[in-house]
Amino acid sequence: MASRKEQREQARKEREEREAAERQKAQRKKRIFMLGGVLAAAAVIVVVAIVISSSSSSKKTNATGGVEAASQTTQLLQGIPQKGITLGKADAPVTLTEFADLQCPFCRDYTLKTFPTIVAKYVRAGKVKMVFRNYAFISEDSLTAARAAEAAGKQNKLWNFIDVFYNNQGEERSGYVTDPFLKKIGGAAGVNTDKMLTDRQSPEVDQQIAEAQQEATKAGVNSTPTFLIQSGNSAPKKVSQSAFDPNEFSKAIDEALANSGT
Repeated sequence: MASRKEQREQARKEREEREAAERQKAQRKKRIFMLGGVLAAAAVIVVVAIVISSSSSSKKTNATGGVEAASQTTQLLQGIPQKGITLGKADAPVTLTEFADLQCPFCRDYTLKTFPTIVAKYVRAGKVKMVFRNYAFISEDSLTAARAAEAAGKQNKLWNFIDVFYNNQGEERSGYVTDPFLKKIGGAAGVNTDKMLTDRQSPEVDQQIAEAQQEATKAGVNSTPTFLIQSGNSAPKKVSQSAFDPNEFSKAIDEALANSGT
């Protein structure tokens, strides 16, 4: 028969074993709970990724399938004179020249964020005229798009074309700038697309493309978009801008207007 001391030792041992078992059980529950949290978080990440992927896919489908912002472009530019690469009154005291690549996503950002403000505040009022220079450098698609834009300019619709283009811009270097895509953009911009596709190989278009490259080199343009502002016949100056803030452009334009005596 076990002594009292042995009984106490046995009881202590059994208690410690029970406590150890309880700790292990609690740890298992904690691990299961943490694993469940990780799995839940992973599930959320997967759902978010699917939503983003779907949104991106939808955007790409829109860019190559449907045509966005056509009516918006018409309203923005309606009634403003256009001639070739120029938008606005010929005798406007200030000229704002934009060097851009139609594939450039930063050029698209400027067009969506700032361009409408400049048009509404200055171009429509006859204070500023804008000149578009195709600085096509990203890929062959850039030149293809540039030629179509210049050809639209022969119909005095270049600014409609580029605005609709930027609102439906696809992923750069993806090969989306095809003839069907250009026809959709041109049609939405009010361009005679058959004439546009014919005129894009014309000597006039060749000349505009060459002149744009020459002017870019002369002005030291090495990125897009780059803007030059000019008061009357004075020397053009680069516009200092960081985030396509309309206020930055307004400051530069107001200063140029003041220098022109307007």
